Amino acid sequence: MNYAHKLLLTVVATAVFLVGCSSNDVQQRHADLQAFTPSVTDKVLWQTRVGLGTDEHYTSLQPAYSDGVVYAAERHGLLIAHDIETGKRIWQRDLGGKKRYFEHFPRGDSARLTAGPVVVNDRIYLSSENGAVYALDKSNGETIWRTQVKGEVMTAPTIGEGFVVVHLSNGFLVALRENDGVQQWSFEEDTSLLSLRSVSRPMITSGGVVVGTSTGKLQVLLLESGRLAWEERIASPSGSSDLERMTDVDGTPLIVGDIVYISGYNGETVALELRSGDVLWKRDHASASAPILVRNRLVLVNQESHVVALDRISGTELWRNNDLYFRSVTDVTLQGDYLVVGDRFGYVHWLNRNTGALAGRIKLDEGDAIRTAPVRAEEHLVVQSAAGRLYLLQQLNAE
Repeated sequence: MNYAHKLLLTVVATAVFLVGCSSNDVQQRHADLQAFTPSVTDKVLWQTRVGLGTDEHYTSLQPAYSDGVVYAAERHGLLIAHDIETGKRIWQRDLGGKKRYFEHFPRGDSARLTAGPVVVNDRIYLSSENGAVYALDKSNGETIWRTQVKGEVMTAPTIGEGFVVVHLSNGFLVALRENDGVQQWSFEEDTSLLSLRSVSRPMITSGGVVVGTSTGKLQVLLLESGRLAWEERIASPSGSSDLERMTDVDGTPLIVGDIVYISGYNGETVALELRSGDVLWKRDHASASAPILVRNRLVLVNQESHVVALDRISGTELWRNNDLYFRSVTDVTLQGDYLVVGDRFGYVHWLNRNTGALAGRIKLDEGDAIRTAPVRAEEHLVVQSAAGRLYLLQQLNAE
C-alpha cells in the first residue's frame, strides 16, 4: 500500500511516499508473481489518455461510469467523458481554466484535483487540494456550482439526503447544500501530528455522517447540524517508531443494515452498532483501505497487501491470499464471481471470490502504477493508471 508521512505542525506539509507497513518491513521485497492456471482471461477493448494523470502526487482520482459514459479526470483539471463502446471523447472540460500545449500539457495554475469524479443522478462531483468542491452537469461538464472550503479536500465528496459532505486534511468535515453548494456546517475533529496523506471518505446514512479520523477513531455526526453523536476508538498508538504509532482510520466505512465495519491503520478491523457505537467484534486485521461486502463476507486488503475474507457476523477469517504482498494492492472490486485489484506495477489481478485463489492476470501497457480500484462498467472494467492511461477491460472464460 502507498502511504505518506505527513507533519501538520504548520501550513506546510511534507509527504514522503513509502511502501510497506512498519519501519522493519520497508526493506522487505514485494512478492514476485508466480505461474498459475487461469480460469479467466482478459483483453483490453480500448485505451486512451487523460492528460498527465496524477503527476506522481497522492490522489484518489478514479473513473466513474454512468449510462454508457466513462468519466475520468487528471490532477491538473482535465475531465473527459468517453463513450463506453469506443472510448471516443464525447466532451471535455478543463477545470484548471488554462489552455494546454499539444492538448495534454497544461500551462498556468493547476486545479490540483484529488478525488472523483462521482456521478449522482445528473451531476458530477469533484474535489481539489485547492479547497474547491465542484458540481457539474454530467451531460456537458458545465459548472452548476463551485464552493471554496478552508482546507485541502482529500477524498471524493459524499452525496446524500440533500447534502454534499467533504473531509479536509486539516481535520474539518464540511457539509454543503446539495442544490447550490452553500455551506451548512463544519465540524473540527482532533488531528494527529503524524498521519497518512489521506483521510476517510464519509458515509451518509439515516440522518448521520459516519467517518474515520487520523487519531484512530470512528465518529458519527448528525447530518442536519454536524453535532457529534458518538465516537469509538479503532486504533491506539503502539510501537517504538513514529511510523508504527500512526493510527489513521482512512477507509470508507461500510454500513450494512444497523452495523458499520471499519479498519484502522496499525489497528484492527471492527464491527460496531451504528446507533450506539457498541463494539460487536474486533479482529487483528490492520488496514488503511475500505472493506467491501461480498454476500455475507467482508473482503479487505491489509497493510501487507494480503487480500482477506472475513465472516461479517463473527469476524472469523475464511480465507487469505498472500500472493501479492507489498505490491501496494488497491481496494477490491467485485465483478461477478471474481474479486479484482490493481497493483503498483501495472497488473490487474482476478481472484476467486469463494477461495481467494488467483484466477486471472493482465499487465497493462507501460506498467504504470494503479492506485485506485477498478470500476465496473456493465460487464466490463475501467482502470485508470497513475500516468493517466484509461483502459476498458473485458473478462473472458479461459479455454
